[in-house]
Order: sequence, then structure tokens, then C-alpha cells
Amino acid sequence: MREPGGARCRESARERGALPQHLHSAPVPPGPQVDDRQRSAVPRVAIVLGAGSGIGRATALRLLSGAYTTVLSARGRDALEKVAKESGDEQNAYVVPGDITSPEFRAELVEKVARRFGRVDVLVNNGPGPAPGPFDGVRVNDDVCAAMHQKLVPYLDLIRSVAPMMTRNEFGRIINVVGNIGREPLPGMFLSGLVNAAMSNASKYLAGQYAGHNVTVNCVHPGTIRTPRYDQAVHHLSRDGGVPRPEVEDRLVRAIPMNRPGQADEVAALIGFLASDEASYITGQQISADGGQLKSV
Repeated sequence: MREPGGARCRESARERGALPQHLHSAPVPPGPQVDDRQRSAVPRVAIVLGAGSGIGRATALRLLSGAYTTVLSARGRDALEKVAKESGDEQNAYVVPGDITSPEFRAELVEKVARRFGRVDVLVNNGPGPAPGPFDGVRVNDDVCAAMHQKLVPYLDLIRSVAPMMTRNEFGRIINVVGNIGREPLPGMFLSGLVNAAMSNASKYLAGQYAGHNVTVNCVHPGTIRTPRYDQAVHHLSRDGGVPRPEVEDRLVRAIPMNRPGQADEVAALIGFLASDEASYITGQQISADGGQLKSV
């Protein structure tokens, strides 16, 4: 996570892919009205980040089952190809492996999709947050900047890149997978809370900017979800605390009214709905899929 001397924060706007002028405070003027029947007849193209495992994988499989042409992106090609094969619809699965923290890869990803399909209708931003740790251990000049460039900047940069296609086509669904920590701080998760809160605020702003073009922007906040990252977290808590794994899991579920961790498919079901034509009047929302764990209103 460290980037020596805060170098990323001192890069020029061009080098770090800073937001262009079209992300300004004035709303985008509404475009011409498009009949819903015309929209539903258009084949949809979706980009899903982190599609090799967990929530990203479940989301890619759901969209592929719904007849979306789905671009699967994550670092590992083998995992992506496995998901494409698992879907049973490999002809509509387009694998583009790479690291979304790289500005060059983000530009390449959108360029490849635009060149091949001529459109992007759905963007599912789904990437890992920064490492846990309390505020006292944060090197502000380095770690805050690195955390922003790990999740916030990639999300915004990809929105910036696909939004012109969405507004031009008068259709778009942007779903940002964020996390409850941005809404309700958790001890030892300072950087994650900071980044998630910023992304939630940005999503609300952008929802208003693009609403007149039938482009929705929403945040999905997963709670405790059984994914490979969940298994890793349980393993580390068990090892570092000298506590048996079943006891660690028991502690985790005590805070969940439904008394169990969620499944990736349950989060993907929400994302799939928000990506659909039927979700046309839902925008600017912060929706948790957490079994009732979030205590704030």
C-alpha cells in the first residue's frame, strides 16, 4: 500500500488520470426521451470489475445469465476464463485481465470495450479497499493517497470514461460496490471508512448530474459476505488472536441480526436488479446488503 514520499499525490493531473472537466458542478442537460421498449430491445454491454472471485464473480455470472454481454476484468486471466466457462455462455463473456489501479490499464480496458462493442451500458465498480489499521498508524502523506488510488480514483476514472457513452445512448447503470464502513465507522478501519465515505458522496453527486440521461448511479454496501476475502479474514483473526476458527466466525455473526454471513449471490442479485431496465427510477441510493447489521438510519 505504501507509495514512497506520497509520490502518487504529487503526480500531475495528466499522469494520475485526474478527473476531466465534464465532472463539473453543473448538471448535464437532459437528452431526448427514448421509449422504454426501444431501450429493452438493445443488447446490453456490462463491465464487471473483480470478476474472478467473490461478489464480482457472482455478479458476472448473474449478468451473463440475463443475456448481457459481460466484460470480466480482474488481475488473473485464469480465474476470469474459469468464470466465463462456468457461465455456459462464453460467447458473451469477454475477458480483459489487468490491474485497475493502473491508469494505463483503465484506459486500455474502456478502449477495448468501446472498439469491440461500441457501447458500455453497465459498469460495476468492484475493487478491494485498503488494509485495516487505526488512524494512529496512518502515514497521512503516503497511506491516505495510496488508499485513494487503490479504490476511489479507479472507480471515478472508469465512471469518467464510460459516462459519455452512456449519456449519448440515453442509458446507463453505474453500480459502485463500496461497504458499510463508509456509513458507520468501524474501529481499526480508518482508511476504508475514509475511502468508502468519499465514494458514497461522489456517487450521490454524479447521480444528480447524469439522471436526465437515464443514467443511474448507486452504491451497494455489502456486509459480512462469505467470499475468499471473508475466509482470509477469519484465518488471520484466528491466527493472530489465537482463537479457534469456529469461535471467530461465531463472534462475527453475533453482530448480524440474521445470524449468518451473506452469500455473494445475494449481493449479486441486488446488483443485477440495479443494472436492469426495471431499476430506471432508482438513483443516488446507498443500499446495504448486510442482514440488518448496519445500525444507523
